[in-house]
Amino acid sequence: MLTTVVGSYPKPDYLRIPDWFTHANLAKGYKYTPADFNDFQRAADKEDLEKQITLAIREVIQEQIDIGIDVITDGEIRRENYVYHFCRQLDGFSFDQLEKVTYRNGAATGYFPTVVSEVRPRDDRPFVLDEWKASQALTEHPVKITIPGPMTIIGTTKNRFYKDRRDLGEALVSVINREVRALADAGCKYIQIDEPVMMREPEIAEEYGIEHVSKCFKGLPQEVTKAVHACCGYPLYLDHEEYLKADRSLYGRLADKLDSAGFDRLSIEDAHCPTDLSFLSKFSRTTVVLGVVAIARSRVEPVEEIRGRVREALRFLPPHRLVLAPDCGLGFLPRDVLRAKLKNMVAAARTFQQN
Repeated sequence: MLTTVVGSYPKPDYLRIPDWFTHANLAKGYKYTPADFNDFQRAADKEDLEKQITLAIREVIQEQIDIGIDVITDGEIRRENYVYHFCRQLDGFSFDQLEKVTYRNGAATGYFPTVVSEVRPRDDRPFVLDEWKASQALTEHPVKITIPGPMTIIGTTKNRFYKDRRDLGEALVSVINREVRALADAGCKYIQIDEPVMMREPEIAEEYGIEHVSKCFKGLPQEVTKAVHACCGYPLYLDHEEYLKADRSLYGRLADKLDSAGFDRLSIEDAHCPTDLSFLSKFSRTTVVLGVVAIARSRVEPVEEIRGRVREALRFLPPHRLVLAPDCGLGFLPRDVLRAKLKNMVAAARTFQQN
């Protein structure tokens, strides 16, 4: 039974890249905007910043290896967040013309960048490729790379150019597929597309959203593991218990369509709000990456608690199609809490390996 992490890691104190996690923890009423990163980017010493990023990624990778995580990431350390970092590399997005938007089913309000012209690559060289190569050069372990999906990019930006969301989605599919194919050609073995907005807008997911994610992976060789992450949404800060998450019963509603879409792995949330896992029996071919530790709660889940949840999942899935992970990215967590959660997750997984 393998283990992995979903994507983000908390940035170390010496790396001053502004991000939503840091500001949410420091000031619960603070509203992070892309303008914060605009100012940082203009003032940063690019050479010094790259050295700090490399050091931080090396630390994150080594920590995961030491803990025993099987499929590691670079912690998305160089990113302000997983969506906007990607969008900033493309023509068509304005990070100066922001629009105030209420989103996540009314649970949050923020300032979104806008789509003001055709979305397309800025130059001929795929940009995610360089990011992955820089991280992969730091270790012999295969590094998983994460990319935001079309629905999630659309759900965290404001369209002022395209006729409708579907047209914008098609443009994003083309851009993402270019990046994904370049990664596969370079030897990247684990590629994950993050699509949590599927859980907020199931009608769109059913109509064309899942198809769009499938098209993002078009042309990949069989040896590349194609993963999709669909969580139910971050709270606003650590230990925020009253946050309105997406309806977890939608996993069951979307299961058949997701299982037939051609993904190798589907990463889902369960630890923050455990639900009836019987829907897992609907996955006849897809490996499920099950969230077994909460990512915005400081309580550390005991090993036996994690084992119990795994035993429940194994009622509906064979062990070789179950991977253990946190619910989502780890950016909210203090490093000591993060390490304790991941160590317990790995210990639980190894119990089943021994059996």
